[in-house]
Amino acid sequence: MNQDYPPTLPDRRDWTVVIVEGCEECGYVPSNPHDSSARLAAAAAEWPEVLGSEGIRERPEPTVWSPLEYAVHARDMVRLLGARVGAMLADEDPVFEDWDGDVHAAEGRYWEADAAQIIEDIRLATRQTQSVLARVGRSDWERTGRRSDGRRFTVATLSQYLVHDVEHHLQDARLGLRVRVPLLGRPATTGPTDR
Repeated sequence: MNQDYPPTLPDRRDWTVVIVEGCEECGYVPSNPHDSSARLAAAAAEWPEVLGSEGIRERPEPTVWSPLEYAVHARDMVRLLGARVGAMLADEDPVFEDWDGDVHAAEGRYWEADAAQIIEDIRLATRQTQSVLARVGRSDWERTGRRSDGRRFTVATLSQYLVHDVEHHLQDARLGLRVRVPLLGRPATTGPTDR
């Protein structure tokens, strides 16, 4: 596909609130950080069905990502946040560089991605992040790291944030396909489809 898409609408919400409050849009409730590895694996196992559907490159609205674009973003978040957990285990209170998902989507031309490759990438990124999470000891869950805006995460809260991000975008992709099936065994929601 050689066409360029318009950028998505900027999303300036503070998504860190889901760590405590959950997310009404996707049905996420604050998860047990110890379950993160299993939940990431469960989400990774659902992407082949989503990306095997027709219409994965079609945006539901011109400025809302297609299911394929959500999948590429989910892959990137598993990679990025898994690496950040690894940095928190290795260093004292590391500061993370800014990361703008919309910029990465445009620069990486997410809409042109090969679906089969993205499925494999998600599996690999999930396994890599699971190996990082497997190294988290009892006292490591409270180790910290900070975004450049000063927002501090613990290993536990960053794991929760990652689980929400992946599950939320899996739901976004399903809604983009108009596939109204439960996400990971929870009832489907009827919330908005924008990020």
